[in-house]
Amino acid sequence: MKIIIIFLSIVLCWLIGGCSPFSNQSKLNINTSRPSTQSAANPDNEANEANEGSKVIPQGTKVDNDLDLSGVPVSEASSKINDWAKDKLEESRILLYNETEIPITLKELGYEVDVEKTLENTQQNRSQSQGQGLNNVIPSVLKANPELATKVLEEKLKKFNQPAKDATFKIQNDKVVITPAQKGKKVEADQLINNLQNSSLSEVPKKIKAPLVEVPAKVTTESIQSLAGSVLGEFSTKFAVGEVNRSTNLTAAAKALDGKAIKPGATFSFNNAVGPREPETGYKEAYVIINGEYVKGTGGGVCQVSSTLYNAVLLSNLEVVERKHHDVAVTYIPAGQDATVNYPNIDFKFKNNTGSLAYIRTEVKPGVLTIKLYGKKTGKTIRLERQIVKVRNYRTIRRYDSSLPRGRVKVDQIGTKGIVVNVWKVIQDEKGNVTKQFLGQDSYAPANRILRIGT
Repeated sequence: MKIIIIFLSIVLCWLIGGCSPFSNQSKLNINTSRPSTQSAANPDNEANEANEGSKVIPQGTKVDNDLDLSGVPVSEASSKINDWAKDKLEESRILLYNETEIPITLKELGYEVDVEKTLENTQQNRSQSQGQGLNNVIPSVLKANPELATKVLEEKLKKFNQPAKDATFKIQNDKVVITPAQKGKKVEADQLINNLQNSSLSEVPKKIKAPLVEVPAKVTTESIQSLAGSVLGEFSTKFAVGEVNRSTNLTAAAKALDGKAIKPGATFSFNNAVGPREPETGYKEAYVIINGEYVKGTGGGVCQVSSTLYNAVLLSNLEVVERKHHDVAVTYIPAGQDATVNYPNIDFKFKNNTGSLAYIRTEVKPGVLTIKLYGKKTGKTIRLERQIVKVRNYRTIRRYDSSLPRGRVKVDQIGTKGIVVNVWKVIQDEKGNVTKQFLGQDSYAPANRILRIGT
């Protein structure tokens, strides 16, 4: 009994005093299996976050050796650079164009300081300067608005630019008298913009020299000199000298074409060169074709000039841009080779595709019109081929006229047959190779024979 009582007393003491043989082991297990919240956190991360908020620019750091950022918090550096750059960009500078001084500011040209890149440069040097007491001069970074800069430069310099002058010529006694070309000068805007953009603010001089580039003339002296005596193609047609008004109109139109120059790649318009055919411009009434009949109209005879020019153009191997044939075949030129005009609706146009200057010479002699095209020889020869596809007879129309004696017959209009014709341009190069170019098929209606019979 005593033994039982003693045993129970010992167990009770262990329980009350926490002296259980398993308690230490349990506490050990708890401590190792469940670490505290403090031990789970990363103390380095907390330290980094704290440092980010308190980062400063290292001592001795300057932008362009002008703006001291020593000890400035990184979060405040951007506004300090902006404030400093604003004054610098508005400083008056001089743009030197030859010996001309033109006031300008970088702000006008659309320049600003790239604060982000400038600040990046200070950060890249941070590790090098920390603890070393180094003086670090960081260059500012300029950025431009090229479109604005180009626009401002063109506006400020337009009265100073020297445009190129094309060579010109005039015909005197069938000779070409040349006024030489002159090269121009202008600012190379792209180069100027890039030069400044690759500089820091401190490197931009107070006087900025504008880079100049020569501007060549579009029509050179040499291109005109090569024209003398170089006939690309010519064509002649005959006319009746007795038809005075028609001859006058023909001569006036030919004179308007004489000496006209066509620049390389330019399109020549007959109507633009000759102008309106009206009494006020010196044109007289002569026969023209309207609805298949010859009637009097102002400017009759001008179509012979456009048709003669058309053939000279074909034989010069120039590019025909616009051409329309007559409704009925005309007598002064083969069917398929005419070009009708009517100001301002129907025009004849061609393009100078020779790569050099071309010009027109016209000559009117009694009964003969000749048109020559001058330009750079290509070594090619041109001829035209025609094929009559179909012929249609004309009708005879009799009109009775009481003003004529009974039985008398007067021919008001001779009849011409209707024709369908194909035309080709045959080109032979200097090696003898021949190519054939189909120009098209023209269809002409018959022109009625008209008789007046006296009653």
